[in-house]
Amino acid sequence: MPSRPALRTLAGMYVIHHAHLMDPAGRSDPALRAGEQRFCAIGPACGVNAFQVWMHTLPPGAQTPVQRHGGAFAALVLAGCGKLLINGGPLRFQSPCTLVVPPQADFQLINNGAVPLRVVSVFTPSLPG
Repeated sequence: MPSRPALRTLAGMYVIHHAHLMDPAGRSDPALRAGEQRFCAIGPACGVNAFQVWMHTLPPGAQTPVQRHGGAFAALVLAGCGKLLINGGPLRFQSPCTLVVPPQADFQLINNGAVPLRVVSVFTPSLPG
């Protein structure tokens, strides 16, 4: 079967096929647990430097590493429920909702539900100092 191009132009818009961005087995990132998937849907590899968009699926019981972003961060929770650990305490959430994290805050997402937690996160680079 011939492979599809990763990028094609349609009337001035770019279409990026996710199949070209994903590694379903997680082979590219040994830190991923079984059933966990994540990939950058929009970012520097696609020629976009002003922001990044990531797709992330966490299986039940899984958690992200503690992370911090220099700019704005938001996550659209598409499915599941969990805890946002931020500012020393947990904030519980359930889909559908949006999580907003201020710049420079340490945070972590934990799936404490029985189904996979699916989120789309968007963040900007560090704010000008």
